Amino acid sequence: MSALSEKTRSLVHAFYQSREALEVCDVLENECGVEVLSCEGWSPTQMERIRFAALKLAQEKTMSLESAIELAQTDWRDLLMSAGFGNELNAHAKWAESHAY
Repeated sequence: MSALSEKTRSLVHAFYQSREALEVCDVLENECGVEVLSCEGWSPTQMERIRFAALKLAQEKTMSLESAIELAQTDWRDLLMSAGFGNELNAHAKWAESHAY
């Protein structure tokens, strides 16, 4: 399991109802975590870029959260590109700022 940053947790709660938000947090921790994505040593804040990408694609209905996480598990760089976070290191933070969390 890989802990979520406070920003990630807040963003999830902004997008999902309480029970579903808890489930989404659990999925992000367990299926989109440092161990699964081979990002050992990364902090919860460093994982935000990947997790925000999955949340963005799910919110925009570009793909389901499950599909976004599967893409991350295959190659998280492809997920970043799909979400528009691949070319700018702070694109995920700018996107999150535009959503109340």
